[in-house]
Amino acid sequence: MTKENHSAHVFAITSDSLFIERVFRETKLYGRARYFLVDDFDYKTTEEFLRKHGFSSEEIELTWKYLGGKPVFLIEAINNKDNIKEFCASQLSLRKRQIKEIIKGRNFKILKEFKDKEEVTVEEIDEEIEYLVENNILFFDPVRGILKPQSRLDLLAIREIVP
Repeated sequence: MTKENHSAHVFAITSDSLFIERVFRETKLYGRARYFLVDDFDYKTTEEFLRKHGFSSEEIELTWKYLGGKPVFLIEAINNKDNIKEFCASQLSLRKRQIKEIIKGRNFKILKEFKDKEEVTVEEIDEEIEYLVENNILFFDPVRGILKPQSRLDLLAIREIVP
């Protein structure tokens, strides 16, 4: 028997995009690995989901503005529907404090790129990017070679924190 006759299918499910990037860099796995991005909901899916839970158009717009389509945040939005404005504002305030603590006054040049962009193409992962990805501030898509904030909330927090 040859190794071609020993079929095995392995699924590695992770939110660690640097791990996935290392898998893609490993030449032994070239052509043998596939990457499936399971991303946040788009606007239409988010709108339909929230509408099914009784959200008005105004509440949907507010939720999208702050939380985007991240399912875990949408569940929390549903749980806080009665005070959605305060909930969204408190989540942004909390995330800003968390990110400030993580970056501790360091000058991360890459974060400045998000002042007017939602995603940034990168050629290589340097220590700065690795730190921000490991700390769940940024997400790296190894197939497209792009960085983006982990969530809409992170994007808003970055834009308010970074000079």
